[in-house]
Amino acid sequence: MRTFLRWLMRLVFAAVLLLGVLLGLVYPWAESGRGYEIGRWRAYDRVSGFVPVEILLPTDQSQIVVKAEISTPGPIGGEDMRAVMTLAVSANGRTELTHYFMLDGVEPRLVSPQLPARVYAMEAGVLYYPGEEPYTFAFGPGDVEVDMASVDLILIGGTKDIDEAVPPLGYGMIGIGFLGLLMTFRKRRQNPNSQPPRPRWGRG
Repeated sequence: MRTFLRWLMRLVFAAVLLLGVLLGLVYPWAESGRGYEIGRWRAYDRVSGFVPVEILLPTDQSQIVVKAEISTPGPIGGEDMRAVMTLAVSANGRTELTHYFMLDGVEPRLVSPQLPARVYAMEAGVLYYPGEEPYTFAFGPGDVEVDMASVDLILIGGTKDIDEAVPPLGYGMIGIGFLGLLMTFRKRRQNPNSQPPRPRWGRG
């Protein structure tokens, strides 16, 4: 009976551990997928300057991530905390999103190992439950002038928000399940007084 209960407890703690892994590790990874690119539009070049972009967004999306890529002919120092570019997103006469792009902490990628050109990819924010009206994405200069070759607006769909309360719950369940399993595999120390004394040979 004791062995059966011990195995039953092991199964319970193993289930708790598995559920904790699903909530604490698998759920954030699955829900924070990168999604897919809906499209990209040129919002700036050296000939035309900044050009507003008007787009009809897909209404089947619960949220759309707004990103921008700034292409530069060479590396730019990212220590300046001032904005290099601004963005205002409006629809039906109301502002839906505003953002100030700063290069501080942004790691650029190389266009080619043989060329000094860089691309700075930055996220501007999220548009939730887009409507049927057109959305206008208006980029503009920031507080500091940067030598930009082009700016592309990028919209990402197929992403989801993560419930911030779920991963900590999963971490707690992982700890409980692990400690519980560890306790069930520990051997209980036997009380020396619980066993009859060994027979003594010879004369008392």
